[in-house]
Amino acid sequence: MLNSMALLIALCGSWLLLATRWRRQLAGPTGQLAESQVGMGRSRGGAAIQPIDKFFYAFGSGSLMLAWLLSSLTRLV
Repeated sequence: MLNSMALLIALCGSWLLLATRWRRQLAGPTGQLAESQVGMGRSRGGAAIQPIDKFFYAFGSGSLMLAWLLSSLTRLV
């Protein structure tokens, strides 16, 4: 039961890390949204995304760490 829960947490955390990295790669090397898109609020998007990315990286890494801990605890039980 604990290993299944650890697997589910690890899958969610790894998906979050991969999705965040994929989104950053799509944003381009400058870290901003595509400059070819014209519209209000889209030119400042890169600076607003950075704190969100840091949160997603921290949350994804934390969930992988929690999954590792749960998996390690099942060896003791």
